[in-house]
Amino acid sequence: MWIFRPVPHGHRYGLAIELAAALFLIWLFGRVPADRIFRTGALAVILAIGLAWGVRSFTTIDPQAEIVGVYQSVFEALDSGRNPYTCGTIYHRDENGAVVYGNFNYPPAEIGPYYLAYRLLGRWDSAVLTAVMLALNALGCLLLLATFPALPAAKLAAFFPIFLFGEIKTNPSMTFLVTAALLCLMVRDQRAPRPGRRLLIAAVFGVGLLTKFLIMPLMAAYYWRRFDRKRPASLGPLAAGGAIALAVSALLMAPFGIGAVLRNTLLFNAVLKDREALTTFYPNVLSGPLAALGLGMIYPFLAVAAMGVAVLVAPRLRLLPALLTACFVFLLAAPTPEPQYLPIIVYAALAWRCLDITERTPAGPAAAEIGRG
Repeated sequence: MWIFRPVPHGHRYGLAIELAAALFLIWLFGRVPADRIFRTGALAVILAIGLAWGVRSFTTIDPQAEIVGVYQSVFEALDSGRNPYTCGTIYHRDENGAVVYGNFNYPPAEIGPYYLAYRLLGRWDSAVLTAVMLALNALGCLLLLATFPALPAAKLAAFFPIFLFGEIKTNPSMTFLVTAALLCLMVRDQRAPRPGRRLLIAAVFGVGLLTKFLIMPLMAAYYWRRFDRKRPASLGPLAAGGAIALAVSALLMAPFGIGAVLRNTLLFNAVLKDREALTTFYPNVLSGPLAALGLGMIYPFLAVAAMGVAVLVAPRLRLLPALLTACFVFLLAAPTPEPQYLPIIVYAALAWRCLDITERTPAGPAAAEIGRG
């Protein structure tokens, strides 16, 4: 990233390096024997990191942050009967900090909880935004306890500050909650497969596709991993699940216009030149060098190819490592570095380690194993 400075319109080149370093640390976390993670000393360090992370997050909240103005303008558009994906009045800031107006570029599921809080409280500011995200993050923590009821809640709670406070300045909390719900359903289905539960997974994926984009690689890896090329009949249930997910997404997009939503979310973020018109460009591991070399036009194709490889290897891996692999590649191939997703990646990595323990030993001994620390 430093070699390719300066990328046209690029800012904060070190962000991609920081993201890659954080992913490396999470990978190391996945290599540590599961039982060692839950020793008292290790948990104390994890708790301290989470609390320090939280202090930093709270003390650096900007009441005038762009996201506060973005949502305020979205709510004003909705209240006046306009479509935020076509109205052209949504607040943004360009790379120089100047205010520019365009369309909303987050998926529709990122509107609901924030708009509900705005209507219930009759106000909108950074405090309300933060409170909504904390509430969604807390629900995700409760889902972790529900996913692994045999493990001591006090041990799992050491990770809660990371999940609660890890990212409260942008808005990844709906993605966090949906990911937590999906992992809970997947773990339960792995223990006791049920057709009804898989239909519910598909429906939750449908909602998740309209949160931040991290759910897309999760869904692709999950369904490709379930396809057995030796049993063509396995394609039927997978196609049904995919159809349910897409139908749920279509229903949620319909009030805003499916074409308008896709144009201003998925396509907007894939085409670097269009993206730079409204948002500041932070070069990432893939997009940065391509932009520096004047090859931004081929970025979408290479990003899709990289994700395709990550998905194709999913059947060779166990469930949660396959999902984590897809997430890692997504973060490296995304248009800009997305550290907002790091608490979600930590959550998935922790779920993997917890699943290792509960699969290795029965419920009672599993709880005792991590309780000895």
